Amino acid sequence: MAALGAGRAALAALALAACDDLAGFDGEVPPLATVAVEVTGSLDDVRVPGADDEALRAAVVWATLWVPEALCLVPPATPEIAAVVAAGCREPLAFTPMRVGPSAPVVDGAAAIDLLALPSAEVLVGAVTGRVGYASLVVFDDRDRSGTLELGRPRRLPSGGFDPEMDVLSDDVIYGASLVAMSAPDTRLAFREGSFAETAFFPRRGCGAPPPAFSLVSAGGFTLEAAIAATLAGELPAQDPASCREAALADGPAVVALRPTTEVREVGCEQRRQDGSVRYRQPPAEAPDLTGRAIACAPIASLGEPDPDTASIIQLVVASHPDEKCRGITHYTLVGCDRGELTCDAPEWDFRASPPSWWPCPVEAP
Repeated sequence: MAALGAGRAALAALALAACDDLAGFDGEVPPLATVAVEVTGSLDDVRVPGADDEALRAAVVWATLWVPEALCLVPPATPEIAAVVAAGCREPLAFTPMRVGPSAPVVDGAAAIDLLALPSAEVLVGAVTGRVGYASLVVFDDRDRSGTLELGRPRRLPSGGFDPEMDVLSDDVIYGASLVAMSAPDTRLAFREGSFAETAFFPRRGCGAPPPAFSLVSAGGFTLEAAIAATLAGELPAQDPASCREAALADGPAVVALRPTTEVREVGCEQRRQDGSVRYRQPPAEAPDLTGRAIACAPIASLGEPDPDTASIIQLVVASHPDEKCRGITHYTLVGCDRGELTCDAPEWDFRASPPSWWPCPVEAP
């Protein structure tokens, strides 16, 4: 509980420092901690064509819980569905951003990020007696010179009925991240408050607990197959203890290697839904532009027993374009309900009797 008390004291100090008329709190607020980042590799080898006036920065990006949708986890029934999954589904064990924290310029391959505040409660997982949050240290080209990393979202194709969703796009180019996916070796910025539960998100079974307050922790990663097998056995996937490290921020920099942006750009992609649910969309009257996109006609995917209420529904699934930064899948159905659900007492739309002229799928499953 000492860490909890220290955290409250730090918050109180920050709150007091924000009051201009209090004596003794003039000047800049000293950081709670500083994260040193070492950037390795050659930018010339990975630079996006035309982006030669870069302004490299390193940012703290806090993670959130995220579950892939069922279509991305079940075996694809056809080659067409497999192509949509390959193009539109993220890595199932991918890091998913929740909130962007502070950043600092990269100068001569190094950055020093001052942490002026504790992470917000929304990025911490656990109970009042103990919570933990993890962040990836992301190296990016600040294309708009805003001084912060702007997150993007997967784009959605037009639909009928719904108010159009605002596309959230970002011009920033990500070139490296210390935590890209749990399936690969990683180093993360950790913040621990109180006790530590090994079952917290982004599990590190086999590794030591993160030290209280801010720290850097590393792990070797595990495969999706190992994660599935462990889950079926009621366990967490194990890390190789030899790959584990828990260190104070002062013990050395976090090393981030520059990589092609296609390998790491998903760390800058927010997800519209974190729980694996899908918003099914009304097909528009006019055909959407499907040029260059993988498409397929597919049954409604389920991780358990098929829902008899949706067994007859065929959906058109459309993957994100290869040129788009954030992967995603648009789901069109001929029948659907308010808020993009499939079952309700009175459907919001039902075109099964007269599908749009461009509709490429069967009206119902055989």
